[in-house]
Amino acid sequence: MATPAFAKLSAMSFPKTINDLSFKSRVDNATDGYKPFLDKKAYQELNIVPGEEIYTDRIIATEEAKSENSAIKINTPTYEDTNATPPNQNEIVYTGYTIGGGRVIQNYSVIGGSCYPADHDRNFTNTILTTGKYEKTDPAFEKAMITLFRKEGGCGTIKNDPCGYTCYGIGSDPKCSGIVVSSRAEAENFYYHNIWTKYKIYKLPDVISPDIFIAAVSSGPGTALSQFRVFLGLSSSTGPVDDAMVYAVQKYDGNIHDDWMNKRDQFLQKVAQKRYNGAIANGYKNAIELKRKNGCHVQPQQPLMR
Repeated sequence: MATPAFAKLSAMSFPKTINDLSFKSRVDNATDGYKPFLDKKAYQELNIVPGEEIYTDRIIATEEAKSENSAIKINTPTYEDTNATPPNQNEIVYTGYTIGGGRVIQNYSVIGGSCYPADHDRNFTNTILTTGKYEKTDPAFEKAMITLFRKEGGCGTIKNDPCGYTCYGIGSDPKCSGIVVSSRAEAENFYYHNIWTKYKIYKLPDVISPDIFIAAVSSGPGTALSQFRVFLGLSSSTGPVDDAMVYAVQKYDGNIHDDWMNKRDQFLQKVAQKRYNGAIANGYKNAIELKRKNGCHVQPQQPLMR
């Protein structure tokens, strides 16, 4: 008799899956699987070099507010002399690349003009990280954001930072900005609408507006604007930029950009000694150096291009 053309089939059981295990066994497996991640965090912590002026201005805002009452009033402008010619009104024409595309007119009255390009720095990244969206419409804001992105780094959490998970200086905790941004484009829009426009920093002359904007980001708009008013010899107020501030800048006698940097430097060095026993003094110095070289009307020694 011929052998059948097919082999005899044997019964086989299906392989078991996780669903076939008891609930207790599944819980035990899950527990063992998660153990390596028990102390991990959802967001990577930033490895910040101690002393960089990144986020740390927030924790000293209270100290800054206290210092306003004892601030030194330098070069207090005279408001009665309305016919006086504002200082530093001589035009200096720069023929190279500019932020905004026009010529840079170096005086204390121009608002919305072009800025010099950024300058290279020995301590911070030499990369243009902005989108360029605001370069033509608000060159001073663009110049400020170039500096801010170089100073602020990326996204992450910093131990003991009350603002929580932070991206490009924008803290997610409600006591700070209260939002999470996912890109530099979003950060630019947030800063433009919530600080630059909301507090009318755009009304200040280009010679100083980027500096006040960066101070507003670091220490809070109210604190920064109040401190700047005292610096100008005005009454302390946390309100937005007004005509009195603009007029005081236009009549300022001296180098307002350098004088403001000097004030910030003196204050931060005081904080470094008082709070940190001088440990972060060099970091503060580095940040001041970056901002001093990157004012709107500061011509770069080594222009930084996109």
